[in-house]
Formats: sequence, C-alpha cells, structure tokens
Amino acid sequence: MFGEMTEVTPRPWIVPRRNWLRSTGKWLARAVLVLLLLLALDIAILAFPSPLFAHKQNFGEFTVYANHAIPDECGDIVEEARQRIQAMERPRPGASYRVYICGNQRLYSLFAFLTRRGADSLAIGLSTLGNMYLNETKIRRFAAANHADIRHSRFEGNFAEVIAHEIVHFNMVESLGFRAALKLPVWKSEGYAEYQANLATSRMDSTYSLPGRIEVLLNDAVWGRGDSPARRHFAWHVMVEYLAEVKGLSLEELADANITATSSHAEMLTWYRIRPE
Repeated sequence: MFGEMTEVTPRPWIVPRRNWLRSTGKWLARAVLVLLLLLALDIAILAFPSPLFAHKQNFGEFTVYANHAIPDECGDIVEEARQRIQAMERPRPGASYRVYICGNQRLYSLFAFLTRRGADSLAIGLSTLGNMYLNETKIRRFAAANHADIRHSRFEGNFAEVIAHEIVHFNMVESLGFRAALKLPVWKSEGYAEYQANLATSRMDSTYSLPGRIEVLLNDAVWGRGDSPARRHFAWHVMVEYLAEVKGLSLEELADANITATSSHAEMLTWYRIRPE
C-alpha cells in the first residue's frame, strides 16, 4: 500500500560533527571568559594597586604610595611638582593624583605589562584613574648619569619632572578629548609633555635659551654620532618648544595633521641658523 520500504543509509558523520561544533563553541566560550577575567584582573590591579604598596602618605591633592618607606624628600618633590603644574598652560583645577613609586624593576614591569608599555620607560600615567606609576630604578639611573648640558628635561632624573610630565598628558586628554589625544603622533604628545613639564624651571633659569637647546641637540659629543632614542626624544621636546614659543602655536594648532615632524625639524634648524644674534 505504501510501497516498498527503503532502507536509509546511516550518516555517521552528522552526530560527530554536531558534537565537534558543540565542543568548539564551549572551548571558545571558555577562552573568551578567561580573557574577560584576565582583563578584569588587569583593570582591578591598575585601579586599586594599593595592596602592592605597603606605604602611603598624603600631600594635599597628591597621595603617594611606595613599596618601601616614603622617601624623606617626597614633600619637596610634591611642592616642586605643584610649581611645575602652576606654570602649565592647561592645569586642571581641583584635580587629584595618586603616585605609585615602584621601588624595583620587577614591580614596575608588572604595570608596564598590564598597560602594554615598555618596561624601560620612566613612568606610566592613566588619565581616567588619575594614577601614575613611577620607575624609581630608571629615574635614579638618569639622575646618576645626567649630563650637565641636558637640564630641564627627563634626562635629569627628577621625580617632580616625571610627575609633571604625566600630568601634562592628563591635561591633554582633558583639553583635546581622549580620542584626539590618543591619535597625536608620539613626537607631539611626548614633546608637548616635556615642554610643559619644564616651563617653570626653564623660565627661572637665566642661562636658558632655545638656541642653546638646539646646540645641545646638534652636539655629537653629548649624544654620539647619528640618531638615538634619547636624542630623538630631546628633539621632540625642542621642536615643540620652537613651535610654541617662536611660532606661537597652541595645543590645538599643534595637533593639526599638517604640522609634521620633518617640516618642523627643518624649519627649526633654518630659524636657528638665520636668527639674529
């Protein structure tokens, strides 16, 4: 009546394939969960690193943490940082900061890893949290090796300068917005931070001059022949100082994509060579 029954050939691959898809989905879900947990752990450590620092001291708007006894000179450091902040073009009124002094390279490397920064850097700043993490080992190494000609810069190994530098980055985010500040070329971002962080001390130094800084930049006896990361960083500082002090560019004008490193460097050297004595 219904015709002859036809035997259906089993397809053994169907069930295993479904099982494979199901197991792959579970594996991916677990991997995503692990990544989210690691990200949450990273954020928690960055936002609340205090358990790693046994020592704490308040200095008004600054709270200083360290994994060793707070240095006796910390009050003087904070006071100098305040003076540097007051000289900046974009200070944030009422801002507060948490400064974490990493007393050994291993501890600093942890925060460098969490923020995907270089472990050999001087400091890491997180504007959204108002936190900064200082590489005490590197800062003191700079202080010990500082050349007398390289003053008013990161190469002095000055804690107050390093703190002020990170605060300039915070101010840039406040002024330009997070995305615009993040998109700035590194020479503008680092050069502006160095320029602003050292305004107070350079303006109080009667021997300070921009042409003198350019002479230092061009002096192979200071840097060695050719290019180097240190010389490049110093050049960014001097270039931004030229653009701000000689050409009168604001932070917003400096951010313009038409202001390039190559043209600014060439223009600065031309100005240096033809300037009236």
